[in-house]
Amino acid sequence: MRVIISRIVILSVLASSLVFSGCGFHLRGQIDVPESLMRLHVKGTDVELKHDIEKSLKFSDIEIVEEGDNAALLDISNTTYLKEVNGTTSTGIASNYKMTYTVNYVVYDAESEVLQKDSVRQERTLAYDASNILLFEREEQFLMKEMRQELVSFMLRRMSKIQ
Repeated sequence: MRVIISRIVILSVLASSLVFSGCGFHLRGQIDVPESLMRLHVKGTDVELKHDIEKSLKFSDIEIVEEGDNAALLDISNTTYLKEVNGTTSTGIASNYKMTYTVNYVVYDAESEVLQKDSVRQERTLAYDASNILLFEREEQFLMKEMRQELVSFMLRRMSKIQ
């Protein structure tokens, strides 16, 4: 009886794996990129953004290589993070801020031909309470991380559309 049950379980697992692989199912966060981007060097000055991109690319089985290794290049040429007053109280004290995170990037193939040049942007509003500055700083860091992760997702989805 145990042998029959174990065989049924094994067959069920195999059948479901065939169904999922045949329907195009991918784990969330995984991307399909053209073969020309399967070896990629990531260049940029925003260390946290670069780390998040490399982590996501590795998760999608894309090999991250050093510069000059005859591979495609993702050049994160310009990143900007702005925090500006978005509202004030009746006494003129800031009550909320608008946070904007923008990334300009270019994707090159191994022959240095431009495959994609694009810009992605995220905005959030952050409430400010002068009586709780520590909470404000933590929330700002959390929102920055969240915006960065969404920017990485946008970039990778757009890169997956490269022909």
